[in-house]
Amino acid sequence: MKKQSNEKHRPLGLEKRPGTINYAEAARAPYFPKRKALTWEEVKELSSLPATLGLQGLCDEETKEVKYAHDSAFQASLTALESTLTGHAMALGQFPTTSFVGYGVLQQIAQNGMIRTCIQTVADDMTREWIQVTGGDDVENEEIDKLQDIQESKYKLRSLFNRAQSLVGFMGGAMIFIDTGEEQLDLPLNISNVSAEIKKGANVKFVLVDPINVSPGMYNSIDPLKSDYMRPAHWYVLGRKVHASRLLRLVDNEPPQLLKPAYNFLGIPQAQILWDYVLHWNKAREAGVNILDKLNLLVFKTDFAQAFQVGGIEQLDGKMSLLQRYRDNDSVFACDATEDVQNITATIAGVTDIIRQSLEFIASINRTPAVKLLGISPSGFNATGQSDIRNYYDHIKAKQELNRDAIQTCLKIIQLVELGKIDDSISFMFNELGEDDAAAIAMTAKTRVDMLAVLQDRNVISAEEVRESVKRDPSTGLDFISDELPEEVEGDLITDDPSASNGPMQEFLANREAPATEGKPHLDDVDKSGEID
Repeated sequence: MKKQSNEKHRPLGLEKRPGTINYAEAARAPYFPKRKALTWEEVKELSSLPATLGLQGLCDEETKEVKYAHDSAFQASLTALESTLTGHAMALGQFPTTSFVGYGVLQQIAQNGMIRTCIQTVADDMTREWIQVTGGDDVENEEIDKLQDIQESKYKLRSLFNRAQSLVGFMGGAMIFIDTGEEQLDLPLNISNVSAEIKKGANVKFVLVDPINVSPGMYNSIDPLKSDYMRPAHWYVLGRKVHASRLLRLVDNEPPQLLKPAYNFLGIPQAQILWDYVLHWNKAREAGVNILDKLNLLVFKTDFAQAFQVGGIEQLDGKMSLLQRYRDNDSVFACDATEDVQNITATIAGVTDIIRQSLEFIASINRTPAVKLLGISPSGFNATGQSDIRNYYDHIKAKQELNRDAIQTCLKIIQLVELGKIDDSISFMFNELGEDDAAAIAMTAKTRVDMLAVLQDRNVISAEEVRESVKRDPSTGLDFISDELPEEVEGDLITDDPSASNGPMQEFLANREAPATEGKPHLDDVDKSGEID
């Protein structure tokens, strides 16, 4: 019996090669090519019954029945697949799915200059102005000032969260380990006033853990009504079991529910999202450079048959070398009447715009203005000024809020260690990124002072409350004044009211000081009832 070959049933990417098969390259090749579309006939041929199934022992009728059943089932699956979005993408030659590329690939991507610029710019802006610790009315200012100073000088929270945000962008997430010195890390950590591990004077450290060293433990995947659904109760840090309460999980770009295990229960890396757009930009940049190499083409027209008969190829090479050596704007090239030299120049109009446009795609996906990320004004956009930066700062503020719980937990631990107790009224706020100039700050302060003056005139607030408000307002620059009101000064007070210097009020004051005239009552002669004495 003739041996049948199964070469046509070899999966794509495992085509026959001379010598050994490159399995690394074959493993990366999908069954449906990324850029080459397959017809349904080709897909059917690839999915046909293999020659090793054992059909040789069957008769012709039985073989036909088996093949007919296979073709019917395959046609039904094709019909269902063609009606889906995945089938439409496959018909266009696109890879049907995207998934987590792996930490090994992300470590390589992190070395790309454009990827680093996008990730690091956002991470730096998120921690550039950092936080301001705040407290309630019962909290002393000394405690607030101490926490504000020690959270950055001793515990270095700003640097910690800056590095953590970089890991979140590159790897999809990061973990901050609360090191209390405890050896049994699988036990829960109690962060409260009755904590047995965190006490005043304890040695507590915050350690940043790279997600490549972390893997999830057991988690609830069967009851979505529970709060711990798809949330691991323990994590393994290089094989060591750690309770989830001892790790602060920082995540951006939360994946869909079904993909959370594939992403190690962290987020979709921003670097992976940007990678496709960076590849397109690199391709456009390389194509632009290649155009420069082929910008000019010098064409020399001659009779090759006669040139070879007279001097041969050596004489022709000498003439071409001479032409190339002295080729500039001041050179003169002499040739025979039957010869001709032409210079063909390729146009590069629009190439720069294409490269800049691909850069703007990267900036838009990263939610960063081009003027902020690249230092250039984007082309094709109407607004390139302060509104773009303001929108970007709003985006940064939204991303900062994702870290609020983790930062608040760190502040509670610092309170236990430094103050011995947790004050629930102590919190923090993120400092504004875009500060106004001196003129804008002065105008804002004047508007607030005018508002307070109006409220005082309407007896809504007292002078003491006005004094306290302007003292607490940083825009006024009056935080140095004391709590006591100044002594009253004899004489007229200087005021900005125009009616006090010009108008009816000035006329009233002048009439009051003038002596009474005969036949006309004086203002002092009018009592409170309005009658003249």
